[in-house]
Amino acid sequence: MTSAVHADDLFHLYRPGGGDVAALRGLSVDVRDREIVSVLGPSGSGKTTLLDLCAGFQRPSSGGLTVLGHRFEQARPVELAAVRRNEIGIVRQHYHLSLPRDLSVEEIVALPLHLLGRRGAEQRKRVGTLVRAAGLERRAGARPDELSGGEQQRVAVCAALAKRPRLLLADEPTGELDAAATASLVELMLELIGDAGAAALIVTHDAQVATATARTIHIRDGRLAAEGTARPVLIVDEQGWLRLPRRLREQAGVGERVRAQARWGEVKLVVDELGVHATEVQPPPTPRLEAAEKRATELAVDRVTKRHGQAERSTIDALSWAFAAERLHVIAGPSGSGKTTLLNLLAGLEYPDAGEIWVCGERVDSLSPDDAAVFRRRFVGYLSQHSTLVEFLSARENVELALSLHGFDAAESRRRADRWLEWVGLEKLAERRADRLSGGEQRRAALARALAPAPRVLLADEPTAHLDQLSARIVIKLLEQAVAESGATIVAASHDPDVIAAAEELLTLPRPAPPATVSERSAPARPA
Repeated sequence: MTSAVHADDLFHLYRPGGGDVAALRGLSVDVRDREIVSVLGPSGSGKTTLLDLCAGFQRPSSGGLTVLGHRFEQARPVELAAVRRNEIGIVRQHYHLSLPRDLSVEEIVALPLHLLGRRGAEQRKRVGTLVRAAGLERRAGARPDELSGGEQQRVAVCAALAKRPRLLLADEPTGELDAAATASLVELMLELIGDAGAAALIVTHDAQVATATARTIHIRDGRLAAEGTARPVLIVDEQGWLRLPRRLREQAGVGERVRAQARWGEVKLVVDELGVHATEVQPPPTPRLEAAEKRATELAVDRVTKRHGQAERSTIDALSWAFAAERLHVIAGPSGSGKTTLLNLLAGLEYPDAGEIWVCGERVDSLSPDDAAVFRRRFVGYLSQHSTLVEFLSARENVELALSLHGFDAAESRRRADRWLEWVGLEKLAERRADRLSGGEQRRAALARALAPAPRVLLADEPTAHLDQLSARIVIKLLEQAVAESGATIVAASHDPDVIAAAEELLTLPRPAPPATVSERSAPARPA
């Protein structure tokens, strides 16, 4: 059987400004035609870089890469673009980036076909089949802003597979979805991949995704480290590199130094007497904050209703809730229950259809958009589930830019940026460009940016989305420390069980009722 992807001793270097950094270090992997492979590994291990190389967005620094029979390390840009357009489907980790906001569900799914000049009856039938397979036939005319996160990602998957590509590249497709939405998306994705006869590389941190695919590989430090799900087999590459998982080292008491003893069929590693035993990685220490006084913070919603879409579906219906000051609050609930909408209402980024919203003693739903922007600058920090860092700026410059917009002078902005980057453990990466940071590092830089102006309220939308377990735990610990040290009130929307477990107060939103059909909406009321 031929290979859809064949990588041979693949290296990829990028230049963040302080010297070359290796994202891939001699990676070799083979993906057969029609084979579906999950790719696991911690943030910064090279998973997304592998997808970018397979899509032709970047070039290998050395080594060989053949994709669908094309030598990508030698191909001209026009050839790479043609292969990507005709034979590769892409599902991004941030679905909002791939869905045109002004198009309907049907139009988005049809767009890849139209770009290839396919507009006949067969193509219209294909679009209808995909929309029905995604369970969205009643939402075919809806736009992305009217859909839940799970529905938006299903649209993105349908669009990526509409042209029946030979290879699907999916980067964290379930990273922002709850368990139920994840199960639905995985089932749809595997069904459509099989229907298209495609191979697939699916980057994920989700064991639910990995166990559903026929094969799982693990990438660490830019190399193929293991293969398998429940009991992965460790991989030794041609140069003899072998990575021992941290848990295995801890169980054996293995530190930095070992002696190798070999006999046929066995290599035994013995702890060297000078070795240092492995220790649990801890989040960076918290500095003492300057503000000695902690001001009380109050957030409350009173009978708040918010509707979305032409069907006027209530995302939030008559909700009343009070958020105590100086607590870590978590808003939980299934995809589409209104978690992000509630954060946007508290931030004054959206307005309710009914009810009142109070933040820091101010009724924010009565503010004009300009006054709401001034209020946010004074009192509110916001941590998005998506990366909102300016990619071509360094970590420090991103924090300094936010501080300057809050009115701090250059010297104070520099002082605060250095301090908060040190607080999140990024002082050594302060000069690295944002697009050269790993996912976990980007999230910590964004957290430093949000906290540096000393907001009374921090709103965090899915703060651990797309992060491996260790990076997620560091972010959670930092949120807990921010409450304890600064007296900030943090409201985080999340379906991550670890975030929910860390909550001091928990609000769980119910799944919204399905939208009414046209006939149901237009039917006259029955007489009493």
